Amino acid sequence: MESLTVEQIKVLAQQTANPSISMYLPTHRAGQDTQQDPIRFKNLLRDAEKELLGGGMGPRAVRELLQPAQALLEDSNFWNHQYEGLVVFMTSEDFHSYRLPFKVEELFVIARSYYLKPVLPLLTNNGHYFILVISQNEVRLFEGTRYGVGQIDLPDGTPESLEEALKLDDPQKQLQMHTGTSQRDAGHGMFHGQGPGGEENKVWIEQYLNLVDAGLRKIYGEQRAPLVLAGVDYLLPLYRKVSEYPNIMPEGISGNPEHLRPEELQEQAWLIVEAYFRQETQKTLEKYRQSAGTDKATDNLEEIVAAASTGRVDKLILSIETPVWGTFNPDTGKVILDSAGQAKPDNLALADFAAMKTLQSGGSVYALSREEMPSDSPIAAVFRYPVL
Repeated sequence: MESLTVEQIKVLAQQTANPSISMYLPTHRAGQDTQQDPIRFKNLLRDAEKELLGGGMGPRAVRELLQPAQALLEDSNFWNHQYEGLVVFMTSEDFHSYRLPFKVEELFVIARSYYLKPVLPLLTNNGHYFILVISQNEVRLFEGTRYGVGQIDLPDGTPESLEEALKLDDPQKQLQMHTGTSQRDAGHGMFHGQGPGGEENKVWIEQYLNLVDAGLRKIYGEQRAPLVLAGVDYLLPLYRKVSEYPNIMPEGISGNPEHLRPEELQEQAWLIVEAYFRQETQKTLEKYRQSAGTDKATDNLEEIVAAASTGRVDKLILSIETPVWGTFNPDTGKVILDSAGQAKPDNLALADFAAMKTLQSGGSVYALSREEMPSDSPIAAVFRYPVL
C-alpha cells in the first residue's frame, strides 16, 4: 500500500464515475487499537452497502463494487502497517487505498467524483512539508502536515546508506571507515581522508548525497513544499549544496537523527516550518483583504468555481471543515448549490473542484479553520486578472 502523494491526488481529482466512493478512517500504527481498525472499516462498508442498495443499485453490482475493499478485511499485514489515517477510493473500474500521515474523521461519501477535501492538507501551502532524515547509516523521508507525519517509501534505486551508495566492497575503503566515538557522531560511519582536509571523504559523501537527491526527485516532482533536513551538522550544508530542491529550510534538525521517532521529528520540524507557513498565509490573507470588494477578489462560491475552471484563480483560501456540494456546468459556468448540503451521486464537491483546478493552473491553495477565514464564506479567492 502506498502513501498518497500530491501527484496522485491530482490524478484522482480528474476521475469521475457514478458512483464514486471515498472512505476515510482514523487508524493506528501499533498497539491493541490496530485490532479495532478493520472492525470499524467493516462497519463503514456495511453503511455504504445500505446506501447503495437504497439508491437503487442491484445487490450483485454492490457486491462487485465493494469486493476489493471487503478483501482488505482479511489482510492482517495491511492493518499492521498503517499510519494515522486511511483513505480508500473505489468505483466499478477503479480501486485505491492510501495511508495518511494525519488523523481524519471517519466517514464515507458516495458522489460522482472522489471526495478529496480531507486530504487537502497534503496540497495546501500552509501545512504540507517534507522531513529528510539523513546520516551515513540511513535515509528516511517523511511527509507532514500540522497534524502529524508519515514515512514515505523511498523510490527504487535510492540509496539508504553511504555504504549502499558507494558499494564499499573494496577492503581498502572499508578500512578507512570506522565508527566515531564522540557523542555527536555516535552511530555514524566516519571517514579519514587520504588528502589534506579529508577531501577524498568529502567527495564520497557528496556522491552519496547526490544519489539520494536524484532518487527523491521522483517523489518531489514539481513541488515546492518546505523541506526540513535532519542530521549531524557537517552533512546538512553538504546536502544543501548538492540538492536541486528549491525550498530547503535554512534551519534544520541538528544532531544524530537515527534515534528520533516520527512524532519527535514532527514536533521539531513544525517549529521550523510553522513560522514560514504563517508568514505565507498572512501575506495571502492581506492580499485578499486589500482586493476584497473589487473585481480582483471575491468570497462568492459560484464566481470562484467558475473562475477556477478557467485557470483564473491565483490564491484560493478555503475552510477545511466546511464541505460544499452542488453541480457545475463548465459550458455555462453555472453553479447550483445542493439545498440540503449533502453528498449525492450527481453532486460535485465544489471546494475540492476549485482547489484542484487552482493547483493545476499553477495557483496556490490555503486550507484554514473556519475561524481563520477572512469572511463568513467557506471560500475566498484572489484572481490573476479581473473579469474581462
